[in-house]
Amino acid sequence: MADPVLHEPTLPDEDQLTVAMCSVGRPALSRTLTELRAGDIGQIREVLIVDNTPGGTLDGPRLREILDPLPLRLLRSSGPASIGRNAALAAATTDVVLFIDDDCLPTSTWAKAMAAYLAAEPSVAAAFGAVEPVPVPGGHLEWTEIPKLGTVAWGTAYTEGRQLWCPAVSAPPWKGGITRGEPTVPWCVVGSSNNLALRRSRLLPDRPAFLTHLGPGTGAGSGEDTELGYALMASGRDVAYLPESAVYHDSWLEMHHAERAHRCYFRGNTEALGHHALAGDPRAVELLMAYCTHFLANNAFGLRDLGALMEWAYGDLRAGATRPPLRKSDLK
Repeated sequence: MADPVLHEPTLPDEDQLTVAMCSVGRPALSRTLTELRAGDIGQIREVLIVDNTPGGTLDGPRLREILDPLPLRLLRSSGPASIGRNAALAAATTDVVLFIDDDCLPTSTWAKAMAAYLAAEPSVAAAFGAVEPVPVPGGHLEWTEIPKLGTVAWGTAYTEGRQLWCPAVSAPPWKGGITRGEPTVPWCVVGSSNNLALRRSRLLPDRPAFLTHLGPGTGAGSGEDTELGYALMASGRDVAYLPESAVYHDSWLEMHHAERAHRCYFRGNTEALGHHALAGDPRAVELLMAYCTHFLANNAFGLRDLGALMEWAYGDLRAGATRPPLRKSDLK
């Protein structure tokens, strides 16, 4: 499927926007739409859902019933989420497209706050809203500063004898408004694509918004929003954080699933920054080195050297295992 070409808005926007999401049919989708419909929907022109399920099995009539009277359009995409998001951007009839994941629950003023902010700040190309973990017993936020990158946060919970982890949430130290300073990864200063508004007319020309070799459904597994956020900042576009536009992330993972998620995030972040590093961007090189250094010093998987880290991320090395000895003669 070819990358869609972005186009200018076809209708006057005022302060309206399009809500878009890609869905693989997770059970939380119905709850996401129910919460969206129960909130302030005055600024939402329509909802676009990209059906990423095998065979296109989302139940359109049921989803329309949940959203009524909000208009819903279903788009079909058999490719990764990045292709689906690009398709939503191309299909929208508003300049602003507000993305949410199908495991996130919007607060009542989520869309209204984002629409008002972007109407008042026409230079902003991308605005990330706040993300908090869905409350669970024993759950709380933790965060740490990564030198050169910024501050990353996650949810931690100990409940019913299980340790849980929730990724892709906002860090309390982040400052609202347009981010200043050197370009960096968005998940350390503004957020992730589970709560992201893009202004199509301010995106970068001659390329798709989301690079299609990155993100869920690709070999990288993630990183499409890391690359986009970094690319916008590196090109001088205004990128902002709006804590008033908030969602809850319903994604508490047990530790064996959390390890898989960490692998996907590492691959996506490495490949997103590597895309720019290989193009000769010295800032991307600096960030990639700082990210790998931090990961090696702080991971919970016993990975303390670059070889083990790479085999864990891209091979079959299990956490805590020792790399097998290897000689060139073994490769005959």
